[in-house]
Amino acid sequence: MFTPSIALREEMNDNIFEESSSRRTDFITRLSPGVTIKYNSPFWTWDSSYLFDYGTYARKSKGNEYRNTASLKGNIALVEKFMFLDLSDTYSRVTLDASRTASTETSTFLNQTDQNVAIVSPYMLWRLRGDSSLKTGYSFTDTRYWGNGIEKQEHRGFADLSHQITGKLSISGGYAFTRLDSIPSQFNKHDLNGGFKYEYADNSFVSGRIGNSWQHFNTDVDVSNLFWDAAIIHDLRFAVATVETRSSTTEDPLAVSTKETSYSAKLEKTVPRGMFGLSSTYSEYVNTATNRRDHRKLGFTATGRYEVMHNVTANLGATGDRFSRKTSADYPYRFSGTAGLNYALQNELTLGLTYTYVTNLYSLHNRNGVKDINRAIIEVKKAF
Repeated sequence: MFTPSIALREEMNDNIFEESSSRRTDFITRLSPGVTIKYNSPFWTWDSSYLFDYGTYARKSKGNEYRNTASLKGNIALVEKFMFLDLSDTYSRVTLDASRTASTETSTFLNQTDQNVAIVSPYMLWRLRGDSSLKTGYSFTDTRYWGNGIEKQEHRGFADLSHQITGKLSISGGYAFTRLDSIPSQFNKHDLNGGFKYEYADNSFVSGRIGNSWQHFNTDVDVSNLFWDAAIIHDLRFAVATVETRSSTTEDPLAVSTKETSYSAKLEKTVPRGMFGLSSTYSEYVNTATNRRDHRKLGFTATGRYEVMHNVTANLGATGDRFSRKTSADYPYRFSGTAGLNYALQNELTLGLTYTYVTNLYSLHNRNGVKDINRAIIEVKKAF
C-alpha cells in the first residue's frame, strides 16, 4: 500500500527563541509532503514512512528550516518459520536532554539534534517440546547524530526462552552479551533476566521481569545494576487502570550509557464519542559509568478527546512537569495546555486548529524571569 500525503501549516509563535525577555514573534509557514509504504507477503513484511518538513519565517527570525523524518521496519523469513531477519532504521529530531522528547517541545530547533538509529538483527526461532520456544540471534545497532551527540555501535548476541504454562500464564528467561563502541569509551555487558505474564481476569494482566546487568568499561570500571519491568493492567469496568515501573538502559545523546528508572500510573475511560485520561510519571536518569544521577522528572498529564459532531473532534490536554536543575539558569517547572479542533472533510482532507500555551517558572510563588510561549496553528492535510 502506497499512500502519499501533503500538509500546509501556518503557525504564530510569540516567543521563537523562548526567552524570558526580548520576546520575538514570528509567523512560520510549513509545507510537509510525505509518504507511507506498507507491504505484506508470507515471507516479507515492510512498513516505512518519510516526511519532509520545510519551514520559512515571515519576519526572518532565522533561516529556512529543512527537516527530515523517516522510519523503516521490515521482517524477512529467510527459512520458513525458523530463520528471520529484522531490519529497521529511524531518522528523527531528538532533544539533547534525555528527560524530554521533541514531540512535547514547542521549538523545533532549540537544544535538539538529528538522530539516526539503524538495526540489523538475524535470529532463529526454535520450536521446543510443548508450548516452549527459544529465540537466539544477533543484532547490530548503529547510532549516529547530525549535530551534538555521542555516536555508538553496538553488537549484541541474545537467547530468550519462553514457556506457556497455561492459556493465561507464561514464563520467560534470557541472556544477552553486548559490546558497545563509542569515541569516549567502550564496554562489555552481560544481562541475565527472568519474568512472567498472567491474565488473572478478562482484559486484566500482571507481568514482571527482573534481571541484572554487569558492565565492564575499558577504563577498568565495573558496574552492576538491577533492571526490571513490571506492570498491572486492570479493567475497572468504568475505566482501565495501568501501573508500571521500569528500569533499563535508554539512548542518551550526551552519554555512553544511561539507565532510566520510571514509575507511572494511568487511568483511561472510553466513552461512546471519545476518551478521557489521567496519568503521572516519575523518572530518573543515571550515568552508569559514573553512577551519577543526571536528570529527574515528575509529570502529571490530563487528556481528553470528544467527537463534538460528525467528523468534528475536539482535543484537550494539560501537563505539569517538575525537572531537576543542572545549572541556575534551568527552569524547574513547566506547565502547558493544548486545545485543538479537527474537521475531517471529504476525500481524505482534514483541517486542524490548535492553540498551545507553555509557561516555564523558576518558582511556583512568583513569576520573576518567567518564560511564556503562545502558539496558534492552522493546518490543512490531504492524503491521496
